[in-house]
Amino acid sequence: MEEVLAKYFSGEATNDEITLVESWRSESESNAKTFFYTKNVWLASQPEVAAPSDVLDGILSSPQGKQVPFIMRSWVKYASAAVLVLAISLLFVLNNDSGESVYTNQSLTDGSEILLHGTSSMEVVNFDENIREVRIAGKGYFDIERDEARPFIIHTDNAKIQVLGTSFLVKTTAYGTEVCVESGVVELSKKARGSEVISVKLEKGEMGLISNNNKGIIKRNIGDANYLAWKTKVLTFNGSTMTEVEQVLEDVYGIDVKFENPDFKNCKLTAKFNKKKAKDAIEIIARTFGVDFEFSNGEAVLKGKGC
Repeated sequence: MEEVLAKYFSGEATNDEITLVESWRSESESNAKTFFYTKNVWLASQPEVAAPSDVLDGILSSPQGKQVPFIMRSWVKYASAAVLVLAISLLFVLNNDSGESVYTNQSLTDGSEILLHGTSSMEVVNFDENIREVRIAGKGYFDIERDEARPFIIHTDNAKIQVLGTSFLVKTTAYGTEVCVESGVVELSKKARGSEVISVKLEKGEMGLISNNNKGIIKRNIGDANYLAWKTKVLTFNGSTMTEVEQVLEDVYGIDVKFENPDFKNCKLTAKFNKKKAKDAIEIIARTFGVDFEFSNGEAVLKGKGC
């Protein structure tokens, strides 16, 4: 199905293949969600595939612009299709029967493993015998292979994270960078003024926050029991409001949670879900509060007063 989907989005599918894809998509929620993710991957892949530099230089240097030759359009199209097949393969490997694919896995040559959440991205900056250096946008879990001779450095827009070997979460937003340490020691740094750099050491169970609006680095114990729930699929709620529950469910399962009654968001939930599928978790919540629910195509709607 991976190759058929690639052909479908690249416009190369036959009528029979188009019918096959549309029939497959309607068979289950898992298929519908994979189709949705695949479509986004295809759209995102279009501007990322570049033509050879000599051809692009000629196009960009022309004051009137040039039409890309047919052979070049074909090259870009098939290169994009190749990227899509790889991305779809990851989705099929990571998707389970519930259609809950919220991360992709990347293995580096040193044995380190990185899980990227949703549409997050990572770029390798420098990886040789002296240093291991990457840049991340979004959210990722890093399990770094220890190497005393080669530090592992992660860059974000406003921070630098350096380790020798440890496991931790990095999250970037428009507001700043957050690091949560699961094991080992992490050094979190930011530029202060000019060439001045400030840094803090974070140990297991600690988190550091660099805000674009603050001069320093905030360090405290990790207070969010669900900061790695998207990876572990273990969700813990202790008197949590349904607004908080909604955010966790969307982060963990990649679903859209809605409430028919807005007051339901003020209800509080105490529960623990151990590797439940999204639909099962929603059903348990509905039964807990004595309400009905609908679940289809990655959307859950809770109907009723709730509390």
